[in-house]
Parts: sequence; C-alpha cells; structure tokens
Amino acid sequence: MLSATVAMSSIAHNVANRLWVAIAIAYKVMKPRIIVCGLDRTGYKILSLLKQQGCLVLGIHDRPMHQDDTEIIIGDLAAAETLLAAGIRDAQTLILAGADETRNLTILMQARVLNPVSRIINRLFNSSLGVRLDLTLPNHLTMSVAALAAPVFAFSAMGSEAIGQLRLFNQTWPIHEEYIDDNHPWLGKPLAEFWEESHKDVDLLLTQ
Repeated sequence: MLSATVAMSSIAHNVANRLWVAIAIAYKVMKPRIIVCGLDRTGYKILSLLKQQGCLVLGIHDRPMHQDDTEIIIGDLAAAETLLAAGIRDAQTLILAGADETRNLTILMQARVLNPVSRIINRLFNSSLGVRLDLTLPNHLTMSVAALAAPVFAFSAMGSEAIGQLRLFNQTWPIHEEYIDDNHPWLGKPLAEFWEESHKDVDLLLTQ
C-alpha cells in the first residue's frame, strides 16, 4: 500500500509539472490572473507550482481547505457566482484540474459564457473529445493524465528513472534530472555537444 501511495504521488507530481509547462505559455510580461479549478492532488500541485513562479493565482474547490497562504474560493465549481467570485471575467487562464470530466465540461461551458476569450486548460481522459474541443474552441488545450503518465510507467518498467517525457523527432523521450556538481564530467559543456547526433538519447539537464 505504501509503494502504491508513493507511485501515485510521483505520477501526480509528474503530471502537474507537465501541465504547468502548458500553463506557462500564458505567462507574459504582465502577471496573468490564473484560476485553478478543482484542488485534488494534481490541482493543488499545479496551484503550488504557479505560486512558486510568482504568478497571480487563485484556487476554487468544492470543500473547505486549511491553507492559510493561498487564496481559495469554496463553492460549486460550475456555478456562475463561484466563478465570478474567483474573478473569471478578468482571468487570463482557467485550469480545469479536476478528475470528473463531466463536471469539467460543465465548468467549461459556464466559463466560456462569462469570459469568451480566456485560455482554458482542460483535464480530460477522453482524448478524441479533447482533440475535437481543441479544434472547435479558441484558446482551449486538452491534457490527459493517462496520456501523460503512461510513458512514465513504461520508462520505469524498463528501469529508467524518468521524471517526465517529451515528443521530439516523432518519438517520446524520457526526461531525467541530472545533478551537476563541481566534479561532474558534464560541467561546463555546452548543450550543443549533446545534439551532435539526433538519434542519441536526449536528456533534460538541470544544472544546480
């Protein structure tokens, strides 16, 4: 049970980080107002990551939460009054992070009425529906937890300690974290050296 809990926590962390990459597209010169709707494990991780980046972010949840350092609106996630209290009319980005797809779609429709131009990042398991929504609705991006987590499971099964993945050269590549200290052989090397042959493994280098 403990290992399963640790695995789920790791998956939630990886998914939240990948979702944050998409959300960061909306972060421009002026700090945007971002609303995270649905603060389960993944939603709250997204909220925390955005706060760490200095974004003006607010959460919406349907149950009270004891978080003194975060502004959270409690109420019906799909209700107009809840979204208005969170500032949906002025929001640049709305993140639908809950696991309930039906409720996410209901919130999506209500949010579009209140703010037709905000960017919406929608967590959906149904990838075919997500593609249709992305093609139909302006400023809509679908992200699937299953699609994001599946490659991490596969890489882990092969013995890889991947923290995420990316699509490059029509292939899914694992992302690894590498701590580069003063004695590391990569210290001081330009990233260009790792791109001499495109078929080689591609690593994400996080220099600390």
